[in-house]
Amino acid sequence: MFFFQYPSPNQKIPFTTKISFVVWILAGLVLLSFFAFSFFIIAVLVGVVLFAANLLQKFRGTQPLSGPTQDFPTRTYTTSRTTKDDNVIDI
Repeated sequence: MFFFQYPSPNQKIPFTTKISFVVWILAGLVLLSFFAFSFFIIAVLVGVVLFAANLLQKFRGTQPLSGPTQDFPTRTYTTSRTTKDDNVIDI
């Protein structure tokens, strides 16, 4: 752990202390930027892999399947017109 004792108002901070502060700040910024750039590179590589997997999936899906394919019939939703509205009370 590094400790810094504040000088009295009559004392000046030594030049070596000023230089060590600058060096430690720069070292911290370099370390921070290194890890940030590493995470960025990992994220880009994951994105490229997912993009390539998606492209391969599309190309594999366009090939015809062996045997005939049957489409399932679909129905649209329609409300039943035969039910009465019994919730209304007539006065």
